[in-house]
Amino acid sequence: MKASPEDNSGLRTFLTNPSFYVFFQRLLGGRGVGKFLATNFWKLKGGETVVDIGCASGFVLDYMPNDVRYYGVDISKEYIDGAQKKYSTRGRFFLGTAQDLLNNGEALLKKVDLVTCNGLLHHLTDQEAIEVLEIAKQLLRPNGRLVCLEATFLTRQTRLSKRMVSMDRGKFVRSEQEWKDLIAKSFDSYSTSVVTGLIRIPYTHIVIQCVNQQ
Repeated sequence: MKASPEDNSGLRTFLTNPSFYVFFQRLLGGRGVGKFLATNFWKLKGGETVVDIGCASGFVLDYMPNDVRYYGVDISKEYIDGAQKKYSTRGRFFLGTAQDLLNNGEALLKKVDLVTCNGLLHHLTDQEAIEVLEIAKQLLRPNGRLVCLEATFLTRQTRLSKRMVSMDRGKFVRSEQEWKDLIAKSFDSYSTSVVTGLIRIPYTHIVIQCVNQQ
């Protein structure tokens, strides 16, 4: 899988810096997002194996039990270096794509309880996103879950919210139906939940939860 280009112009340039990225996420209310996902979707009890595709700074570990077996992968060396510096005692981090992790992590095949994918798929074309979904499916144990948090457009959406979503670095933000159509190409069992008010600016998110029934 080849990562798609994204808009890193202007102020977005600073988001490629791990420290500023974490600061910016917290400024927008990122702690609330992590708690929301942990409580309502991840629902980890401890001891599970977790793969985080597009892990960025590894911030999700702040909201997971200390004894999860965590594997994070990202194409950004800056993010991986930052994640290893902060969370080296809690997880393993890999520089590369989800395909690279799959190629070098055969021991993970069909053994992962949860795959997380936060804010990655809207940076990818349909074909690239499907590759990530298929890799997640290969990693998940039977009845294992994939949980994705993405930006989305709504049929009825305020102008300000639509404008904010349009300003995202990712070039492939989709509508709820487009997300459903995409997910259905890889998973038979899935659900979507549209969430507003999750961060401190007018914005719309979609949480996608898939179950590996194979």
